[in-house]
Parts: sequence; C-alpha cells; structure tokens
Amino acid sequence: MKVVIIDDEKGIVEGLKKIIGRYLPECKVVGVAYNGLEGYEIIQKLRPDIAITDIRMPKADGLDMIKMLEETKVQTKFILLSGYADFEYARRGMKLGVQFYINKPVEEEELRDSVNQVMERIRADRIKLQSLDELKNAMHSRIQEETLRDILDIGNDQTSLVDELLRSAQIPTAGIWFNSILIEIEGSTDVLKEIGFQPLLHLIDQALRNYHQVYCFRYFGPQIAIVIAHNSNILHGRLLHVIQELKQAVYRDLNLTISVGIGAVYKRTTGMCQSFEEARNALSYKVIKAGDPVISYNEIITMTDHSHPVPEEMISKLETALDNMDEEECVDIIHEIFRGMVAEPGMSPADLQLWCLNILLSSIRRLSFQQLQQNELVGRHILSLEGFSRFRTLEYLEEWMIQVIRGIIHFKLEHNLSHRKDIISEIKLYVSKHYNEQISLADLAARFFISPFYLSQLFKRKTGDNYLNYLTQLRIDKAKELLENTDLKVYEICRMVGYSDAQHFARMFEKFTGYKPRDFRKNLPNS
Repeated sequence: MKVVIIDDEKGIVEGLKKIIGRYLPECKVVGVAYNGLEGYEIIQKLRPDIAITDIRMPKADGLDMIKMLEETKVQTKFILLSGYADFEYARRGMKLGVQFYINKPVEEEELRDSVNQVMERIRADRIKLQSLDELKNAMHSRIQEETLRDILDIGNDQTSLVDELLRSAQIPTAGIWFNSILIEIEGSTDVLKEIGFQPLLHLIDQALRNYHQVYCFRYFGPQIAIVIAHNSNILHGRLLHVIQELKQAVYRDLNLTISVGIGAVYKRTTGMCQSFEEARNALSYKVIKAGDPVISYNEIITMTDHSHPVPEEMISKLETALDNMDEEECVDIIHEIFRGMVAEPGMSPADLQLWCLNILLSSIRRLSFQQLQQNELVGRHILSLEGFSRFRTLEYLEEWMIQVIRGIIHFKLEHNLSHRKDIISEIKLYVSKHYNEQISLADLAARFFISPFYLSQLFKRKTGDNYLNYLTQLRIDKAKELLENTDLKVYEICRMVGYSDAQHFARMFEKFTGYKPRDFRKNLPNS
C-alpha cells in the first residue's frame, strides 16, 4: 500500500515514517509534504492508497486539502492527526468521508491499528470494484455477442442498421478491416459435454491474439462464429496459416477435430455479413475435401471458376420438387442433370464432385443440423475424395444420388416436416409470445428444425423484411403500448421488451418512432 504523510512538523513526519517502516511492512511511504497545498499536489501526482495528514497546517489545513481533492476523484483514504479535541473538525471530516482520527502524540499501536483497518477497507472496496467490473465486462461481452449474431444474419444491404447496432454495442469500425470465419466441430462432441466450450474459445483467442479484436461465440449447433476486426489489412496467407495451427492445437489439446470455412476480407461494416456468408459457403464444400479441411472462399472461387456449373434452373426445379415431396419429379430431375453431365465436354472428376455437391446442397439446405445428424444418408464426407472413388461409373453415382433424395423425402415424411407449409407464420407466432427473450435467428432455426441461412432467406422472401427488423419493430410496438398505458419507468419497459441495454433501447426506439421514449410519453394526448 502506498502511503503519503502530510504534517507541518518534520519531527512528526520522520517519526511516522519510522513507525510505518517498523510495524507495517505492507506499506511504503512514497512521499511527504509539510502543508496542505503541497499535500494536495503530491496526492494528485502519486495517487497513494492512504494519506496520513495533520488538520492544522499553513496555507491549507487538512480538511481544506481533502475538500479540494474531492473534485479530482482520487480514491485515497485519509487518517487525520490532531492535537485538538475539537468536535467541529471531526464533524467536518465526517462529511468528507473521513472515518479515522488519531490524537497527537501518536501512539504506535493506535497508528498500526488505524492503518490496518484502512487497508482492510481498501481491500474490500477493491474486491467489490473488481466484481462490478467483471459483471460489466460480462454484460458488455454478451451485448456484443448478441449484436454480432444478429448482424451476421442481416445481409449486406442494411448498412445503416449494421452501423447503428455496432455503435450501440461499442464495437469500433473506423479504419477497421473485417473477416468472418465459421468453425464446425466434427464427430462426437462428448468431450465438450464434459468440459464445455470455454477451453475451445480460449484456444481460438490464443491463436488469433495478434489481431486487434476477435469476437467468437457459439452460432448454431456445433458451430462457432468468429469475427475478426483488425486495424490494418488481414493478410489471407497469414490467416490461413494461423487457422491451420489452431486446428492442430484443438486436436492436440482437446482431442477434437474441426472443419473451418473462411470468408474474404472487407473494409466496410456490412463486409462482416458478406464474409460470414462466404465462410458458410466455403464450409459446405467440406463434403468434397478430404479429412477435416480448412477451406477459404478464395479457394472455392478458383475451383468453381474452372468448373462446369449445374444449370440454375435445374437446381430450382429440384428444390421445388423437394418442397412438394414429389419423389417421381425429383428422380426425373436427377436423371436430367446427369444426362447434362454426360453431354458436357471436358468434365473432370472434380467437376462431377461439384455437380453432385450442388445437387446435395440444394437438397439439404433447408434441413437443420439436428436433422442432418439424424439422417444417415447425408452424413459427413459422403462425397469425400475417398468415398467418391467407390462409384466406378456415372450410373452408380446417379443411382446413389437418387437414393439420397429419396432418403431425404422419406425422412421429412417420417418427421412430419411436410405438414409445416407455413413455417414463417409459426415463427411469427412464437416470436410474438417470446419477444422479451433473447431469440436470435440461429435460436429460431434450432427450435424449428431449419437451417439459419435458409430461414434468413425464407423470412425475407415471405415478409419483405429481415428477421431482426421484424423483431425490433415488434419490441418497439410493445414498448409504445407500455409507455401509453402504464406508469412504468423507461428502464423497466426496456427490460420487459427484451433489451438489456437502456441506451441501445432508447436509440432503437428513436430510430423507429422519431422520438426518445420519454419524449414519446410526454407527447401523448392528455399527458
């Protein structure tokens, strides 16, 4: 503990220094002063934990000095020395928060006891402050995580909304480059059930520690989303190397295997949405990559640029037939696609894999991770390079793809997924009852057994708006009702409609209504 002594008698100063040095080894005298003005300056400069000060001193007495220091917000605790039994001084001192007085001449035991009591109080204050800081940091991290989870599913055309959300979550954007990554844990997750996700998140933080800011959180099922915000360009080669090292560390330390999709780098806020969509797209190509791969979007762009894409109208027809559970139509479309493969000149094995991948992805993109886990026909690596070699002819491969399509249709029938024709209406009904909870798009996807990416697209197609805007409008409408019909305080309404940050709530309320919440209530008729 740092101690400063202030007294106009040098003999007393020296005596106090000796007592402290002899009986209080935890304390170190870091400075002395001989009047109130000197004391004021040295306490401002050194910011000691404890100041032992006389009351009666020239230029400024001890209490005047303490009063001046109040405005500087110093956290120093004071022990007052006085040779006067003056109640008025004690009363003034109590108003200034001073609780320890020692009469002159100073007794060693009394000084020691007083300093020990002050140190105990300082330690208790620090523990409370640390706990409060930890709580604030945890709340701040949670707000940032929830914000980024929402942003990743918004899309690339909502610049003003993304900027507002980032500003509310205090995520810096000026001069920042963004990159998004999606990690998927492969195979059994029994280890995670025992140890939780924290060790994995810690390894991610360690691997990416040289980047300016890294946000990582569970996204959907066994997936972890990562957003890197760096104050200079994120070099692709270097990032790829870092992720490969992370993959090795995860296997070595946690006995877990992961596949990773990496998006491109952007110097704009909505770039993180674009980059995440690319990372998700890259990760889907793991079915034609050997092992548990790390795939960058740049790699699949190169791959598809030199390939023969499946005609888009064929994919659309297949998706429609799957929606209608029309097995016969699906089989006819597969036959037609494979006839196109035969007719396409210069088709390589890699091209065949990409064609099959497109067919597969169009078949399963509506399914959630939970459904894919339950469906053995679309397990991991079904189109890996090793698995692909077993199809000796195109006819065998075509027959296998038909079996996959039939398996998906039968799976959907078995789980009554075919009866849920208007899933968006179901979701809107659920959200209307749970709008005051933290329900991200990924949470809804898990609850309704649908992939988040497909849900995002479907919601916008059916409603004309993205999910986050819909949820925000619903919450603001509920807040308006509460402001109109109750006397609840704004912060109470904030919590009741699903916001944990009152300032963010106020900004979103003003964005959607043109008024701050209090001004909205003041402008009500008869208010």
